[in-house]
Amino acid sequence: MTRHLSAEQWAETLMDCGVRTSTADDWAEPFANVMRALHWSDARDLPNFLAQVLHESGMLQRLEEGLSYSAERLTQVWPRRFPTLASAMPYARNPRALANRVYGGRMGNSAPDEGWRYRGRGLIQITGRDNYALAEQLTGMRLLDVPELLCEPEPALIASAAWWEHSVPDTALGDVRRVTRYVNGGDNGLAHRQQLTERAIEALQSWEPA
Repeated sequence: MTRHLSAEQWAETLMDCGVRTSTADDWAEPFANVMRALHWSDARDLPNFLAQVLHESGMLQRLEEGLSYSAERLTQVWPRRFPTLASAMPYARNPRALANRVYGGRMGNSAPDEGWRYRGRGLIQITGRDNYALAEQLTGMRLLDVPELLCEPEPALIASAAWWEHSVPDTALGDVRRVTRYVNGGDNGLAHRQQLTERAIEALQSWEPA
């Protein structure tokens, strides 16, 4: 069952997982509110979810995709799109142009500037008009009209939890590698995710009745 922790308990849990004190204080009430509303029947959901969103968001420090890259870095991140430094130069330190270049014309983005409008946001980076539409359908929030909602703690948590329920099967829970592949598409940051999962399990177990 989903644990119904108080805001104070959530602050302590987040700090036990390695979140900065000031950040944990900011997120404690949103976690208490959103997790209280969930009805996860599998006890493994919460620690697995917590570990993944902490890793994906840089320990709750990042709710919007960073798109300010040097030209050299662009050739490394998107080598097919930017095979040379010269091809990357117009997009270096130019987040809006870059988002429209790499996300325009796909993931449901078709109108001008939609690559930028629907860039990665939230705890588990929602990217592209189609994925914003799915999150809107799952949550009832007006994310297509107000995509910036995903940069606010409580809406970001609601959307991430809804995506988790929709996308991560119970059969994957407990296998950090499998869960990571559903979340990230690969094994990126696997060791850190494993460490966070173990810390989350330990932190949450401390609130179990004796």
